Amino acid sequence: MENIFRMSLFMPPISPIRDKISGKNLRNATLTPLRTVDVNEVHKLITSNAKLAALTHEVRNAALLGDDNTCRLLKQQTLPYVTPCGVFTRRRSDCIEEASGLVVVDIDHLESTEEAEKLRQLLFDDPYLCPALVFVSPTGQGVKAFVPCAIGQSATDGIRWAMNYVHCMYDTDHQQSGKGVDTVGKRPRTPCFLCHDPGALIRITNGE
Repeated sequence: MENIFRMSLFMPPISPIRDKISGKNLRNATLTPLRTVDVNEVHKLITSNAKLAALTHEVRNAALLGDDNTCRLLKQQTLPYVTPCGVFTRRRSDCIEEASGLVVVDIDHLESTEEAEKLRQLLFDDPYLCPALVFVSPTGQGVKAFVPCAIGQSATDGIRWAMNYVHCMYDTDHQQSGKGVDTVGKRPRTPCFLCHDPGALIRITNGE
């Protein structure tokens, strides 16, 4: 049977949208998922959804202009996101319904989209990681990898192992704070923004 790795899909915004002048909430953060999706559906969404492609283009334009604040707001306010570690009834640690068997590794602030695309292939081909899905991040200067946990390994331990492994094997040149493997706030409920990447790589596995 195919391993589909189920997770929750959330619509934006990930945090409240506030009026710039009054500070009042214009739109509350989305805390409950739209639906449950599997890794194949996530791959289809990020490779072929026209609306997501347009949203990603806006985020990357802001990143290219060096407008970090606009880039961050566009990600938070417009991009859908998933919880790769599992299915949640609400985006809280105590609301997990089903573990997916996946953890996510982020590598941020690379020098170019070309570097990100090269790393995307390296991570996908790594025989120890064997990621189920790898794609270039919303800014175009990072990579996100959905990595299966080892049998009997908790999501928390799996996150720690995967981050340490990727850092040791691919990321030792990035010692500056904010660059390289993102180790901030990595818990099973940690969300992952989706974006358009027609070159996203997916691994289909079958078992009995």
